[in-house]
This record gives sequence, structure tokens and C-alpha cells, in this order.
Amino acid sequence: MARKQSTTPEAPTERVYLIDSMSHIFRAFFAPMSGRSDPLTNTQGQVTQAVFIFTSMLRKLLADEKPHYIAAVFESGEKTFRHETFTEYKAHRAEMPDDLTSQLPYIIRVCEVFNIPILNSPGFEADDVIGTLAVQAAARGLQSVIVSNDKDMCQLVRDPWVTCMRQNSQNVKRKEPVPPVEWCDEAWVENKFGVPPAQIIDLLGLMGDAVDNIPGAPGIGAKGAVQVVKQFGSIENALKGWEEVKHKSYRESLRDNADLIRQSRELATIRTDVPVELDLEKLRSRPPDRAAAYQLFRELEFQSLTREFSDAAAGFADAEASTPRRYRIIRKRSELDTLVRSLWEAEHWGFALSDSTPAGAGQQGGGRAETKATGVAISTAAGAAAYIDLENFEEGAEAALGPLKDVLANGLLSKSVHDLKRAVALLEPYGFEPEGITDDTLLAAYLLDPVRSKYELSDLAREAVGAESAGDAPEGWTEMQWRAAEAADLTAQTAGVLHSRLLEQGLETIYMEIELPLAPLLHRMERAGLRVDTTVLSELSKYLGVELDKLTKKIHEVAGREFKISSPKQVGEILEELNISSGRKTSTGRISTSKAVLEELAQTYELPRLIIEYRELDKLKTVYTDALPNQIGADGRIHGQLNQTVTATGRLSSSEPNLQNIPIRTELGRSIRRAFVAENGFKLISADYSQLELRLLAHITRDPEMLDAFQKGDDIHARTARLVFGAKTPEELKEARRFAKIVNFAIAYAVEPFGLSQRVGISRKEARKVIDDYYETYKGVHRFMEEVPVQAREHGYVRSIYGRIRPIPGINDRNGNIRGRAEREAINMPIQGTASDIVKIAMLRVEEALKRENTGARMLMQVHDELLIEAPEAEAESVAALVRREMEAAVELDVPLTVEVGIGDNWMDAK
Repeated sequence: MARKQSTTPEAPTERVYLIDSMSHIFRAFFAPMSGRSDPLTNTQGQVTQAVFIFTSMLRKLLADEKPHYIAAVFESGEKTFRHETFTEYKAHRAEMPDDLTSQLPYIIRVCEVFNIPILNSPGFEADDVIGTLAVQAAARGLQSVIVSNDKDMCQLVRDPWVTCMRQNSQNVKRKEPVPPVEWCDEAWVENKFGVPPAQIIDLLGLMGDAVDNIPGAPGIGAKGAVQVVKQFGSIENALKGWEEVKHKSYRESLRDNADLIRQSRELATIRTDVPVELDLEKLRSRPPDRAAAYQLFRELEFQSLTREFSDAAAGFADAEASTPRRYRIIRKRSELDTLVRSLWEAEHWGFALSDSTPAGAGQQGGGRAETKATGVAISTAAGAAAYIDLENFEEGAEAALGPLKDVLANGLLSKSVHDLKRAVALLEPYGFEPEGITDDTLLAAYLLDPVRSKYELSDLAREAVGAESAGDAPEGWTEMQWRAAEAADLTAQTAGVLHSRLLEQGLETIYMEIELPLAPLLHRMERAGLRVDTTVLSELSKYLGVELDKLTKKIHEVAGREFKISSPKQVGEILEELNISSGRKTSTGRISTSKAVLEELAQTYELPRLIIEYRELDKLKTVYTDALPNQIGADGRIHGQLNQTVTATGRLSSSEPNLQNIPIRTELGRSIRRAFVAENGFKLISADYSQLELRLLAHITRDPEMLDAFQKGDDIHARTARLVFGAKTPEELKEARRFAKIVNFAIAYAVEPFGLSQRVGISRKEARKVIDDYYETYKGVHRFMEEVPVQAREHGYVRSIYGRIRPIPGINDRNGNIRGRAEREAINMPIQGTASDIVKIAMLRVEEALKRENTGARMLMQVHDELLIEAPEAEAESVAALVRREMEAAVELDVPLTVEVGIGDNWMDAK
């Protein structure tokens, strides 16, 4: 919708469009998309919704308005003068969601391909930059159009020189409909807010702003603020004439809070004197870079936009003819024997297996489903593959399995596969395991880029060797057979390239000695599963149900009325009604009822504490006691999935169900583990590294105090209590040690003052002092915290002790929030990545020792730094000693590794 032309005679004819970028980006991220319940995501797992909606907004703006001059104004990411004036400014804002953070670089690129300049100014907010440029434009006879829905911008409106353009989503349900575009002149502002633009800052100064944590005048809300401003015209006049105010609470608030009100007005005032210059030549509208736009939208998988810019696709591969495929099906023994003979001569070959799931999937397969391979595909040359059809083999599947086992289970023949864990699972029913695996393209790709969400073989092959899909299955092939042949072909082509990259990156040792050997072990653990006592779960479920009913009645009694406790919206409304809201809001404008907010309120009020307790018990009931029985197999055991290619740090993750997330900080949470029991005649053994992250922190940082504590076997938490908190007496030490434990682990995760204040229950200022005192005590830790981000900025990644890589893509980002999060990820990686490596090494050592000693024991689960073993009752003590020995000797560090071992009939008792 093009802007209506002003009827004012002196109206400027040229306009500068200033986009309040972050305002639009947040709205785009949280906006509902027509016909979708989940966010827009590409096949790489990258959420792209905010990018798409922002791009659509931008293109519509360019098409409808045809601006003479345009700029996208962003935040600098640094603290501003407002933070110096008021330390709590924006303190309640939640951190930007990771799914939004990851989209910001793409949005920057969108602006760049459309040749829209990106502006910001350190120490100032985007609002201030926009205000300054608008004033400068007016001085040069230009009209400024501020593209923003932020009410704060309305203070800048001045006919005919500055107007605001609001873009309203039509996918949002509203009480009253609004047009897609609203033009906000002085009349619109006064009609909307009750005061003209010149008095908006007085209005904001009185009513405050919960989103930015501007306090305003206590007791004077939006309605009262309008009344006061209309009566007095300004805050200063109101403060002078407060006795004339009729409303008692307004009068007292003006009398008692003059400084706070003036400060709120100052915080709400948009500066117009930022050190930026209106460079019209730089802001002049230019056509997009069509080649760059095509490349970007193709990467984002925006199909319509890719087609729109496809005229610039010269040099890209969309129109490439696919490579001819020489794939064949083998159903005769004579043909199979010929193939097998050639494999003995081949230097290397790739294979893939077909079953009910596609070969070449982007994530590891699980071991829950009892399935077996229906065919084996083998490739020795690019573009060629043979598919051995076990289901329709003329002499029967057994006739094919003999020759196949001779080559697949031969450790002297070098071969590659995509997803070794899946291959082990599919061949196990035939009585053998693949050997001689020198490459798993899934694991190789993961090690090279652990922050990638999926590792589809077709994507890896295209990126590594330029190989394209073989297309649809031809006549005579099923889709599953054709995909298996293609997977073998692409695996064989891709494996060598990825292996070379692993060598270049110094990752071959961790690949060959840890990740590849681990995959078969993970399958065996999945197949073993954990036995579950449903009686325990049933009893717990009943107990939790009774407790939840009691809590529901108590919550409704305290609240004064009934409401849906599981609804964040209704909880927010209740908190607001009772005037115990923190003032924090979600990005959609609702009262925040996050755990952090409720924990803060629970220090003062009973209701938030009860709601926290309700949520915890409800999660135990719905996620565990009620859901776990439905996931038990016919053998009475839960066969979950252990994922090797999910986390950025190298840690294993658990799914279907996630047994790593069973809460253990509360007695009820721990009691869930009581349902996981040993088989009759067996015991469960829990072996858990003690303070592994802190021991690694000491080893990596070489801090003398920490090294001394662990080398002497001292209590590290007690030492921190004495050195940092100054505890002297036994009573002081007991209390201080509890805080010291929280601080020790928080520091290892690069906690910031706000985070520490939430965990310990102290002010941010106190938390800052604790961190400073901690760094003064443990100087080596402080040095490490400062050096790692510098190294990450230089290299773009961080390594574990054993060479594992984690890319840190946001470490040089212009946005301070993104950069800060990246710095914490960088600091965390050497510790978490090394812990991951040590636990995996320990798993392999323990597995080898259990086989060597022929104990009859088997590994069932790995959770964080803990291994769970099931052993015959008569062997439990000796197995426990063996496991402790192997885990403690897994690696050599400058501090000893210690392992806590327990034996029991169930997981809880063994812990």
C-alpha cells in the first residue's frame, strides 16, 4: 500500500525510510504463519521464519514505497548510556532465543543483497540513531518515514517532516481489525495515546515500560498518566503542582518519587544528537544484487524467491544434468560371487543397507525396532552400485548371506558406510557385525561440523564432490532399493574427501579411536535397554496425582479463584490481578511466567512457589510415570536411543525416551530411577565421575589453588568457601560451602552476574563481587576465561584437549548478545568437549574389560558422567571394582580422576 500524499503545501517530496530492524525481527520471529503450527525451517534444520517474514516485509516496502533513501538501523549489541544512568535498564529482558540468534546473520545478508545500508552507533540504541537521522533529514528538507510499530517512536512524529509507518500482521486475531499499514502523523498519535507527540515522553515517564524495565511513577498506570499529562502538560509541571492532583495515590506518587519519575522520563527520551551523519549517497536506494540474492535464497530454500532471482543463476548447479547411474540388482548367486571376488581386489568400497527406513538419513538410526536388512548395496566406483536383493534372492537369503558375511565382516577389507550404528543393528539378526569400517560419513561430517543439525548423505555428497541425486527410482526398482544403491555410491565417493578433511583438521585420532569404535557399543546398549518395574511407576503416578490435587486446591485458595494452572497465559493474568507480577513480559507482550521469573517472585510470595512445585510434579507425572509404561517393549525393557551426532560438544544425547533428563535434584525426581531395576539374579552398578568438570577446569587452566586442592584430595567447595566467602567457623563453612558449590560449577559454565544472582538468590551487584573475588582467588581460571574467546575469535573454533572441534560462528558478530553467547560457548567447550571425550574413552575401556574378563555384565546407559552397568549378582562387587579401575585410568591428567560406584537392585539405590 503506497503512502497517501500529504496535503500540506510545504510537504517534502523526497523521503528517507528508516527501518527499526530489531523491532521487525522480533515480531517476525514470534508471528504466526498462515497454515503452519511449527516455525519455518530448511532441510539443514536452520529455522528461517524470521528471515522469511523480514524479507517479505522489506520487499513489500521497496515495491510499494519505492524509497529515495533507505537504511536498516540495528542495535550495536553494546551497553548504552541508559545502562549507565539506570543499571536495571532492560534487566528483565530474557536472552534472545537461540533459534532467533541463528537467523540474524541471514537477515544481515538479506539487507546486503538488497543493497540496504546497515547503521548502528556504539553506546546508543537504534531508536537514538533513527531520531538523530530524522532530525538531520528534516534540516535538509527531507521527510523521514520511521518503519516501526514501537510506541516510543511516536515522540519523534512532527508534521510533515517525521511520520511513522506501522506494518500490521493480518494473521493475528484482534478485537478490532487494523489495516495492513497505518500512517502515524500527529493526529493519529494523539488519537491513539491521548496526548500529542511532544508529550509522549512525559506519558512514558509516568506510566513506565515493563519491557525496558523503566519504572515510571509507582501507582500511576497508563490511564492515570494520560490524566496527569493532560492536566499539567508536562512532568515538571506535575511535580511542581502535585498537591492539585485529585487522585490520592497519584498525588502521593508524584510527591514521593520525583527523582525516579525524572529518571524514567530521561530513559524514555529518544536522543537526537548521536554521532552519526546522514550520508544521502550511502542511503540512496539501489537495485538488489541478484546473483547474491539467488545464492542466499537458494541456501535458505525460499523456493519462490529462488525462482524469482534465477535469471542470475549462471554458474550454479540447478540446471546440471544428473550423472548417469550404472546401478544393477543382483538376485543370482553367480552374479554375487563375481561381485565378491572384485571386492577382495578393491582398495576401498562403500556399502549401504535397505530396510523400512531410508539409507543415508541425516541422523543416526536407533536400536529399538527389531528389523533387519532387506538388501545390501555395494559401490566400488563413482556412479556404479550393485544391490543384492535379499528378499528376492533366487537361492534364498541364506545363500547370499554367506558370501556377504565374508566381505562385510572381514576386518582386512577397507569399507565405508553412512551411519555405522544403523548398519550394525540391521546386520545383527544375521549373526555378524561389519568389520574393517574405515569411514562412517555421518560421523565424519559430524566431527567436522558438530553444530550442523542434519547430515543427509545427499547434502554431504553434493558439498564434498558435487554429486547430485540419482532421481526417482526407474522401472524394476523400488524406491528403497534405489535409495540404498545411491547411498552406497555417494558414500564411496564422499568418504575419502571427508577423511582427508579430518586429517587436515587433526581429527583422525578422535575419529578412528573414539567415535567409530563407539557406534557398535551404542547399538548394543540400545538393544540391551533397561528393565522397568511398572508397579513403581503406577504407585508414583497415584501419589503424584493426589499431591497435584492438593496443590491445585491450595493454589486456587491462595489465588482467590480457579484458573488453569498449566496455562502460562492464565497464570500471568492471576499474577497481574494480585499485583505480584515481576513486570517482565514475553516477546509477544504477555506477562512472563518462566521458571526464572517465578523463582524470583517465590522469594517473596507463596503463590509463585506453589506454581513452581505444581509444574515440577506435573512434569514428573506426565513425562515419566504416565508416559514411560507406553514405551516398554515386549521384553519388559525400555530401549531408548543414544545419539552420537546431536550435541555441539560431543556429548551423547538420549531420546525416545530422554533418560538423561530425569530430574535428580529432588527426592521425588530421584524416585523415578527406582523404577529402573536389574534383571532377576543381577545387580545394577552406577559409576559416576566425581566433579569431572571442575577437575578438568583445574587441569586446563593450570590454576595453582585448584590443582593443589585436587592433588591433595581436599574438598574444593570447602576451599572456595574459605578463600572466596571468608568462612572460618564450622557454622560459617557449612552455609558458605553450599553457595561455593553453586559458584564453582556456575563459573565452569562462564556464568554472568545475572545468572549467578538467580542461582544463589543474591543481588546482581553481590553476584558481580562474588565473581570478582572468585577470579582474584583462582587467577588461572580468570586468565583462561579471558584467553579462550580471543583464541576463538582468531580461529573461529575451540578444541577439547583431545582435538575435538566446536565452531563458534557468532564469536565476531556485531550484535553483543550473540557475541556474548558465543564467548560462553567457547569457554564451555574445552571443558565439556574434553569431558565428552573422557567418558567415551571410559566406555570403550570398560566394554573391553567386561569382554576380556567374561563377567556376563553389560553396559546399559550413559548419563552425563555416569555409566550404568548390569552384572550378575555374584560378580557385582568385582565388576564394580573393574569399572572404577578402568574409568579412573581412562586418561592421565594433572589431577586424579575419581569415580563413585554404587550397587543396588534399582538405579536409585545404586546411585
